[in-house]
Amino acid sequence: MKRIFIAALGLLVFACAKKENYSIKGTAIGIPDGTEIYLQELGKNNKRNSLDTAKVMDESFVFTKPSAEGKGLLLLSTALDRQQLILVKDQAPLTVTLYKDSIPSSIVTGSAENELFNTYTKKSRQLNKKKAELRLALNKARQETDGIMVTEYSSQIQELDKQYINSKKEIIDGNSNSMVAIMALSDLINAKALKIEETENYYDGLASDIRKTTLGNSIKGYIAQSKSQRAASNLASVGNKAPAFSAQTPDGKELALSETLGKYTIVDFWASWCKPCRLENPNVVRVYNKYHDKGLNIISVSLDRPGHKERWIRAIEKDQMDWYHVSNLQHWQDPIPKSYGVRAIPATFLLDEEGTIIAKNLRGQALENKIAELLGDS
Repeated sequence: MKRIFIAALGLLVFACAKKENYSIKGTAIGIPDGTEIYLQELGKNNKRNSLDTAKVMDESFVFTKPSAEGKGLLLLSTALDRQQLILVKDQAPLTVTLYKDSIPSSIVTGSAENELFNTYTKKSRQLNKKKAELRLALNKARQETDGIMVTEYSSQIQELDKQYINSKKEIIDGNSNSMVAIMALSDLINAKALKIEETENYYDGLASDIRKTTLGNSIKGYIAQSKSQRAASNLASVGNKAPAFSAQTPDGKELALSETLGKYTIVDFWASWCKPCRLENPNVVRVYNKYHDKGLNIISVSLDRPGHKERWIRAIEKDQMDWYHVSNLQHWQDPIPKSYGVRAIPATFLLDEEGTIIAKNLRGQALENKIAELLGDS
């Protein structure tokens, strides 16, 4: 499943508010006079909207201009390189100390939100740095086959992961009316650290205006989508009837699942761009060729992207997949994988002749063993 959130440091949140002037006064340490400083705002889909440009004079710069509506994140950068400093947009005047050789670590003061954001990012950097050091040590211990230290470093990494999760939970619990809280929630979602029920509980505990931000709406959509996928996955469980579907074949004809059922049928979700799928295809081809005459059918549902019909067809031909194929060419927006609760590919569902699911996600030798059990090996 395509990830719908990026790390919180790269997302903008909007909330309804009256228009306010923003004021940012900066000290530019080590940055030559005349250097341009750029101010941008992160919008929907991480689009960067230019707001203003200032020039360094006597190691100082100033931005004062009517802001766009809403809260959000601002980016400060210089003409010297691509490093950026992230600020939480606030009604309070902000003061920035910008360091030439360490733009991202520069200092922002002037508002409680930015102070909280500073604390949040500092803690995250510390934990990430420590984890990176431990991973290097762990890899070295593995190379040296030092089992004792492998266990020790692995334990320390697990403890750091707990600290990472707990630090973000503390931010959310103690700052329900803060943008930083919803950024922390986004980070936890990205880290796959929360069950959907936990995510929903944290989301519901945030202030209304925070939930209504762009990031808040994204998380709301994520919760709804996750629930829908779980419901679909439960529906497409072993023992249940396979969800009906139809879609176009490579030659443009509509084909329904019901038209493809044999004694046993594999519903195979894949895509031409999916390397694990392509690696598994030779095994599926071998099983199909061996058992098709005994009643095995396959219908492959491709998650290829819009406009990629030729790539889909070429992959079918190259991999010698001589069975039924359909696709809506809608990538992860295709309703068929959604109805089966598919969140990753390859994914397979084995059906009996009545269309009842009798097994899921069989691959490699496990797939052949199951088909041999059902149709007999010869």
